[in-house]
Amino acid sequence: MDIYEELIRERSEGRACALVTIVNTTGSIPSNSFAKMLVREDGTIAGTIGGGAAEGRAIVAAREVIAEDRPRLLSFKLHENPVMDIGMICGGSLDLFIEPITPPRRIYIFGGGHLGLVVERLSRSVGFSTVVIDDRAEFACRERFPEASMVLAGAFDETTRGLVVNSRSLVFIATRGHFFDAEALSWALSTPAGYIGMIGSRRKVQMTHRRLLESGVPQEQFARVRAPVGLEIGAVTPEEIGISVLAEIIAYARGATAVQPLERHMSEYMANGSRRMEPGEAIHEENRGVA
Repeated sequence: MDIYEELIRERSEGRACALVTIVNTTGSIPSNSFAKMLVREDGTIAGTIGGGAAEGRAIVAAREVIAEDRPRLLSFKLHENPVMDIGMICGGSLDLFIEPITPPRRIYIFGGGHLGLVVERLSRSVGFSTVVIDDRAEFACRERFPEASMVLAGAFDETTRGLVVNSRSLVFIATRGHFFDAEALSWALSTPAGYIGMIGSRRKVQMTHRRLLESGVPQEQFARVRAPVGLEIGAVTPEEIGISVLAEIIAYARGATAVQPLERHMSEYMANGSRRMEPGEAIHEENRGVA
């Protein structure tokens, strides 16, 4: 198997991986001195650096490198640790460089209206790959989104077919109506997307939650949904709300835990009996027809 072809395949499908390269050795090893191994997120590999306990340790380290998105130099002084000298080197040392291969995160934006337009532009500005989906061709078109990776117009059940979604994928929902919100959220919950966020008022969240429950979506699935989405920055305008939304998405992508979301999960929001107005909520409700 050509590990470079496999690397390209993983990257094209939006999955992170790591490339492990032998950069220095002393002693003899049962492999090329500069052998490479590709490690996928799930720990499966392509290629080999010679097998043995050192390779097993390298796979564990590579998965950590993928999670941290930071390269690492891993050294084995096998003469000091005979346990690691299994199937690799008779004494000596081995240095590995582990490099994360991290494709841009892809964000699926449901709704090509004023907020979708802002979020798409902001998402590209921080390096995300963007896909815009709207049932209206006049809102999902290249004239509005000339630099998006994909622009899809049509019924959601048709346009979402064949989309490749993985745990690094992001979903943002800001459609023009409650029915479409529920349809987009139902699709998102059927995928392994790591982040799912939906804009909206308490009424919108309640209606969408009830509609999906009645359709058979298990209650526990709603813990995956950030609704209403965004950080509490007092946002009012579409531009400010877009910044609030993207700030939360960046916090998620970077693993930041100190930030304060409007509500952490949709299920928690539904359980909270107090009335809480989302930034710009009145604007959203007044302009549902042009979202």
